[in-house]
Amino acid sequence: MPTLDSLRHTVATVENLQGIVRTMKTLAAVSIRQYEQAVAAVADYERAVRLALAALLSETAPVRPQSDLSASRVREPVVGVVAFGSDHGLCGRFNEDLAEQVRAALAGFPAHGHRILAVGVRLAAALESLGLVPEQTFYTPAAATGIVQTLRQLLPTLEQWRNPGVVRLLLCQQRPQAGMRPTPHTLALLPLDPAMFHSPGPWPGRSLPGHYGDRATLLSTLLSEWLFIAFFRACAESLASEHASRLLAMQNAERNIEDKLTALHTLYHQQRQEAITTELLDVIVGFEAMMGLSQPTSA
Repeated sequence: MPTLDSLRHTVATVENLQGIVRTMKTLAAVSIRQYEQAVAAVADYERAVRLALAALLSETAPVRPQSDLSASRVREPVVGVVAFGSDHGLCGRFNEDLAEQVRAALAGFPAHGHRILAVGVRLAAALESLGLVPEQTFYTPAAATGIVQTLRQLLPTLEQWRNPGVVRLLLCQQRPQAGMRPTPHTLALLPLDPAMFHSPGPWPGRSLPGHYGDRATLLSTLLSEWLFIAFFRACAESLASEHASRLLAMQNAERNIEDKLTALHTLYHQQRQEAITTELLDVIVGFEAMMGLSQPTSA
């Protein structure tokens, strides 16, 4: 049976832990907001690039974009995967579920026929536990302002994949869901599907689109920008999903802490009441003993 002093110490420790959990909840909520703003900020630029690609791809002249990772000298098909995870824990099965998604995306391809880039050291560890060893691992940015710097480190490696003949490029990430746990998602970036850029409605302008210069060079530049936007959005959404998972984990932890505190307070009050009752009984017994000694004994 714990003593009152040990119970006081335990209650104080749990209350301190509760304060830490509440602070982490606040930080997670603030972080989610900044990454959501980053995704919204790039939306207009993404729309402009998509419209430009739709205008170019609507022309009948075939063109082979220079930025395509595929090469005519490919001997064996190679699949490239870029996966965005996390560097930090306390976010549930965020990285483990994403690693399972990567394994599912690579199902059917030989082990020597894929290459993996991982953003997040914990994701890299989860992939290695499944036998999928990333050839390079990058740290996740600490804030939305660091996403561009991370992509500057990642994109040159993707450019080097042209020589080995990477014909398919997959993007794996966790996507946030409003009020729910994030879900793993896979997006096929290459080979390029022109149907992705066909506008379902009329052209949003008074004049038909046109362009100057070499069409292949322009298309290659636009595709590079589109890939950059896709990775930027994926990184921002992944970070928002990480903090959303952490927020859910902290909410569950807070509920467990509240239940634990309720039980500790109940136990403390019971112990204190028992101690008070014991002291009162000792006082009564002592009083009765003293009264008995003070009374004269009969002859």
